Amino acid sequence: MVFSSMIKSLLFSASLTILLANPSSAQNYNHLLAGQRLNTGESLRTDNLKFIIQYDCNLVLYVNNIAIWASGTNGKGQDCYVTLQHDGNLVVYDYINTAVWASKTDRENGNYILILQRDRNVAIYSNPIWSTETNYAGSVGVVVAAAHNGTVGGSGAKQNKVREMGKIMEVIN
Repeated sequence: MVFSSMIKSLLFSASLTILLANPSSAQNYNHLLAGQRLNTGESLRTDNLKFIIQYDCNLVLYVNNIAIWASGTNGKGQDCYVTLQHDGNLVVYDYINTAVWASKTDRENGNYILILQRDRNVAIYSNPIWSTETNYAGSVGVVVAAAHNGTVGGSGAKQNKVREMGKIMEVIN
């Protein structure tokens, strides 16, 4: 009986680890949660879209391998990474942790999520606070709202289905 409980506990822990894996793992993700980061060469992806922190330190949004938005930080650092901070600010840092670009969306600490949406827009949500403004005319947006219990939930475009997982969000393609 104790052995069975231990096995169940181990399986649960392994499953939870897989579910909460960082975007930098081998899987393709289209979102970053507060506190997560993309290292040089890593990206968020969905369909024909890619949001990547390049080796030249530039954060770029590509559609069909054509850049439609960039942070303009090419050549401003080495071994850069981008992180969605717990205060809602998206920041590109160089290898000595000097900020080289920021979305300037810092607010109080909370539950924030950055989503690479299928409408070509990259947006930070708690309540919408920043986006690349690259969504195409006539596309339907997504609304993500914070609840009083510290979770977030979403509704809107069926292409961006959102499922609540406790205090963690998983965006389903």
